[in-house]
Amino acid sequence: MLKTMRKCAHFSRHLEATMPGISIQLDGIHIATISLSGMDVVDVSAHGALDQKPKAALGAMGGNYAEGGCGHLIWVSDQTLLPGEVLSVKLNAACDSSDQGKTIQELFPDDEPCTQTDFTINDEMAAEIRARPRLHDEFAVQVETSQGQRAVAVSNEHNTSFSFGVLWDFTCPTQARVRLTTHCLNDVLARQTGTNHFEAILSFGDSASFMLAR
Repeated sequence: MLKTMRKCAHFSRHLEATMPGISIQLDGIHIATISLSGMDVVDVSAHGALDQKPKAALGAMGGNYAEGGCGHLIWVSDQTLLPGEVLSVKLNAACDSSDQGKTIQELFPDDEPCTQTDFTINDEMAAEIRARPRLHDEFAVQVETSQGQRAVAVSNEHNTSFSFGVLWDFTCPTQARVRLTTHCLNDVLARQTGTNHFEAILSFGDSASFMLAR
């Protein structure tokens, strides 16, 4: 057991020394590089819905939520993704440099601090959400990994929103999970996971791409 603990401690120090990271590109252009050193979790996502503008948006956030940690940080906040643009997310064993995430207060200095603690969707909120007009007729999204795995998801009568994500957390520091789901309005209101279309694991050097086809 002591040998295992020493091995884990050595591996943790090795990760910190090499500064693993997640790099984000859009059509080959650098968007952000996130150092995973000291982080609890980092989530890069693309999400959208038929009743929202833009139809698809990119987000990247994470942090260290322990006492004395950096707290919640945002690297990308709802950046519009256009049809045909290719979002690429790569898990790197080492990155030479990284971008600094910002707090909500730094991103939105004019906003009042949020004091809300109850995020339950009540009947009035649900009625407002159901009454939103559809702004788009349909969507089709594509996901592919550097390992050759592929998936496509399209909207239909029941699935009116989508979520793609690459999630890394400190419990498995050499991997990241890729997911693609679609949701109906009832899923959103009930905070359920929706329909799963794709799952994969990225190791160091692997990448996943996302595209809003239409």
